[in-house]
Amino acid sequence: MSPQSPIPVPAGRPLAARRTEYRPGLLVLTFAGEIDTLTVPILERELRETPPGTTLVDLTQIAFVGLAGARALAAAAERAGAEGRRFGLVASSRTLARLFRITGLAAGVPMFASLSDALRELLAAGLQDAG
Repeated sequence: MSPQSPIPVPAGRPLAARRTEYRPGLLVLTFAGEIDTLTVPILERELRETPPGTTLVDLTQIAFVGLAGARALAAAAERAGAEGRRFGLVASSRTLARLFRITGLAAGVPMFASLSDALRELLAAGLQDAG
């Protein structure tokens, strides 16, 4: 199943998550639905269980992110930086981009408009780091 295909959100569960390891050290977490106070524990659990390397959080199928969700993403980005890992967000929504600018998340976390842009840039950076 392609990470860009829609994730079905089960009835009664407003947030679904999918983990895709593109290659060792490159994990894409794709979320669909809404991230609010009730669903943020799902987001936090998925963000805690990340391997060393790079984690991309794909939010292109997210309809809403509340302040609790933005805080959880900021904490995950901070934790990744402290552990020497890379962390990035994929968000094509203007509303999400604005929320991340307002909360300051956009200032410290690489943000991408599409998953293909993120993969291209991060894989190119990884090749430069290795060279």
